[in-house]
Amino acid sequence: MKHRLLKAAAAVVFTCAAFHVQAANPFTDVDTNSWAYQAVSKLSAENVVEGYPDGTFRGEKNISRYEVAQIIARLVARKDSLTADQQATVDKLAQSYRDDLANLGVRVTELEKKTGHTELITELRIQDVDRYGDIFKGHTEKDNELSTRVRLNTITTVNDRSTVYGQLETFLGFSGNDVYSVNKYSYNSDGSRYQNNGYGEGEVHLNRLWTTYQFGPKQDTTGLPFGPSKNLIGIGQFPVKMGVTGYTYDGEFKGAFLTLGDYREGGHFTLAYGRATNINVDNTAPMMHGFGITNDEVTDLANKMATLTAYNQAVAAGLNSQQTAAVISQAQQKVAAITSQLYSNDAQTRATAAATIKGMIAASGSDLASMANDLVATADGNTALTLYPMGDKVQMAWGEDEDVPIAYASYIYKKPQQYEFHVYGMRAVGPVSHIAAAYGLAGQYYVTPMWNVHAEYVKNMRKLPLNNERPYSFNYGVAYGTADVLKAKSYSIGLDYIYSQAGTYFGGSTNDIADQYMGHVYKDWRGRSNVPAYFADKMDAVLDGTDNPNRNYGGAKFFLAKAAYVPMKGLIIEANYGFNAQDMGGKKMDNMFLLKATAYIK
Repeated sequence: MKHRLLKAAAAVVFTCAAFHVQAANPFTDVDTNSWAYQAVSKLSAENVVEGYPDGTFRGEKNISRYEVAQIIARLVARKDSLTADQQATVDKLAQSYRDDLANLGVRVTELEKKTGHTELITELRIQDVDRYGDIFKGHTEKDNELSTRVRLNTITTVNDRSTVYGQLETFLGFSGNDVYSVNKYSYNSDGSRYQNNGYGEGEVHLNRLWTTYQFGPKQDTTGLPFGPSKNLIGIGQFPVKMGVTGYTYDGEFKGAFLTLGDYREGGHFTLAYGRATNINVDNTAPMMHGFGITNDEVTDLANKMATLTAYNQAVAAGLNSQQTAAVISQAQQKVAAITSQLYSNDAQTRATAAATIKGMIAASGSDLASMANDLVATADGNTALTLYPMGDKVQMAWGEDEDVPIAYASYIYKKPQQYEFHVYGMRAVGPVSHIAAAYGLAGQYYVTPMWNVHAEYVKNMRKLPLNNERPYSFNYGVAYGTADVLKAKSYSIGLDYIYSQAGTYFGGSTNDIADQYMGHVYKDWRGRSNVPAYFADKMDAVLDGTDNPNRNYGGAKFFLAKAAYVPMKGLIIEANYGFNAQDMGGKKMDNMFLLKATAYIK
């Protein structure tokens, strides 16, 4: 642990050093004797200055460069209505405060030109975290990942209403291990995994690219560095965050959206349709593509189901133990004759045997019987049956786009640093429409300017046959302070509790620790790679004869402690610690620690 902390701390120091040249303080006071102050005072006397929010300019008081820049920005926006002398004064002020205006998103060079300008924001993140191939205590398998992520974010103002946003992304590893990305791999038609283009070490891929158009009354974008914020139509690959924490989903959609209202403050309604791209394919692939069960596994399964059926029939008939044993023996002999056909060279013989076994499972009375109609016979010499954990109505062919097609709607009402409330619904569509039809509620409330509490609830209305339930998740937490990357010396500490049943997590969480707990995957299971625990644990219990109808599989419940500090404007350092974690069956998971530093350079 000490070695890991030393490496991570060194990485943070490197990030701080790299960013330091960008951290000049823009908030120095402008005193009442400066020429700029006098110029603003003169314009105020001529009734052309729009000063503070109440419309006044408070003379005889030092003001910050930021406040002066805001006043100048308003003057630039209405420059055409000023006299020639006033315009000359504004131009002189704008040139002197060009850097401060740039921070506000106001262009100084060729002020009359309002189109074709692109802002570049470089995002550099250094992170240290363990990546698990088996997260359960007693069998823990993990590798340390020390890596950097670089994102180049662009904001291009096409005109007063249209804006184009882009994001290029690349990863570099320092510890010799593969750097994880939720979109790094896809699957071939035979089920084998391959790496997507642009996701190799040091390769660059396009993570986001979308454009927006602001409709209705034209919005004054003075002081809005990211462009218009109300009444937007957008298309492309854009970010979507569900809830206030993003544990449910915090990633990208590729499609289109409509937003009514201002997303910064007040109420706004959003409709989106497209494909959710930040999907943990290793976790969701069995839900979408099914999971093959080998001939040997099916033989074992059929014997257990036949034994259970025979036992239940004998008990119902009032047979004694000797008679019951005879009935079970006969059933097992019958099963042996059927399962031997799974190894036939004739495809039709294999398929007929698989179909017969499928019926035996349905008649067993086991809780696995709820999945009997989800077993599909195949004519594959190595696989006898394919199990669809979400039901046989959810079948996506291998080789298809793993991004899940989704319709999404949300309403959010917020007053920054006071409270916000979210209600949203999402539904998978197309061939995987039965995976999810969920709704969520979320809220955050500032009890005091420093203390805030938050809570979320998500319910999936699609029944998960694996656990015979309609799964749900919730989280709640408390935090002190707000770490704002634009406010030096700001900080926050907090503690969350997360409860997430299998079937409410699909990937793309805002937190790497939450991702691994909720979407835990075995690197190696029965000779297979990257198998989700919700499926592997269930099948182990069934095949080993230890399954219990009251036992739940997959999912996670855990505590997550978080701390963040902004040592200088544009740099945030974060530490997360996950503990007391276990899955829904009570299996304990390893504690996890994450440290990262992110710098935003403009």
